[in-house]
Amino acid sequence: MKYLCFDIESCDGGKNGSLCSFGYCLADENLEIIEQEDIIVNPNKPFNKRLFGTVIKLAYTEQVFRSAPRFPLVYNRIRGLFDDVTVIGFSIINDVNYLADSVRTYKLQPFDYDFYDVQLMYGIYKKESRNFSLASAAAEFDIEFLEHRSMDDAVATLKVLKGVLAATGLTFEQFIERYGVMPGTIRKFTIRNCYTDMVYTGIDYNNAKTKKRLLNEFVLSCKREKTNGLAFSHKVVCFDEDIELDDITLTRNRIDKLYKLGGRYSSGVECSNVFVYDKTDSPRYNYAVNAKNSGHRLLFMHLSAFLKVLGDVPNNIYDDAAILYAGNKRRRKNREHAAKLNFFKQRAAQGQGAQQPPQTPPAPKSKKRHGKRGKKLDDTR
Repeated sequence: MKYLCFDIESCDGGKNGSLCSFGYCLADENLEIIEQEDIIVNPNKPFNKRLFGTVIKLAYTEQVFRSAPRFPLVYNRIRGLFDDVTVIGFSIINDVNYLADSVRTYKLQPFDYDFYDVQLMYGIYKKESRNFSLASAAAEFDIEFLEHRSMDDAVATLKVLKGVLAATGLTFEQFIERYGVMPGTIRKFTIRNCYTDMVYTGIDYNNAKTKKRLLNEFVLSCKREKTNGLAFSHKVVCFDEDIELDDITLTRNRIDKLYKLGGRYSSGVECSNVFVYDKTDSPRYNYAVNAKNSGHRLLFMHLSAFLKVLGDVPNNIYDDAAILYAGNKRRRKNREHAAKLNFFKQRAAQGQGAQQPPQTPPAPKSKKRHGKRGKKLDDTR
């Protein structure tokens, strides 16, 4: 299997044919370069002059770009590189978009391929979920290159990948399998980015957002005991935020026992009929007081009284990395399902619009006056 690593520069960072260079390197199964080139393109629009300044500096002058062929003349060369290869790049989603945009702008035949993002793979190796720059990734492996020269960026990306694989002791295939890296795809201009649902960073238990995610995932997995007459039958309990997020493992064990006693849990005050508190000066407590004063039926219960009714709680240990992984996977599938539904709804709407018969003009209104107006329907619920 060969690897195609490519990088693109844009004349203004926008659409409508802004691609001005396509740099690539082709490598064998050992990631050894067998071919490399910078294909210069005369874009279909003006250059942003800042690209020739000191902050971002393109590798060639504007005169060099203007003397190069237009994209349609190099399309076949570029298209031929994508046959029977594994495509990679650094923050590659931008390059995929630029290439697809030029194909669309010049009304050329689109082509489909899968791709992997070395930026994501480097982040997994570093165990940090942030957007590293190619320069910082290359510096770690002592890789020198000329930034914003597409071919050099592509070669540097390939070398970063080699560094990551050497540091982890894995082959490309083993890395992809171990960390659940799924390729990005482009199918007739519809693009999905490369991703992993796996949690590859350390879990920050001091982060309130992380705690809430773990709590939500746990509550979704709980099933209440439906036997009548239990201590919390027909009760929906809400904890004050300091109780809820103080110790997320303890909170989940308390909720586990709550469900065994017939209750349910919600972080929403207005979705609950029991509010458990410890202090009386918190924002959620004040919100609960206002909700009750506004007519919401809510029983206030001090934490000590709640724990007395709750009794002994289990001492479960949770595999939080697996829990977050499952949650990521579920949310991604839900997004994909929603996107598909939206796509088919739009297609159906377009189809119906095309098949609608021509509208006939409305019939002339009768001059006869009716003595009584029709009753206005009340559509409030």
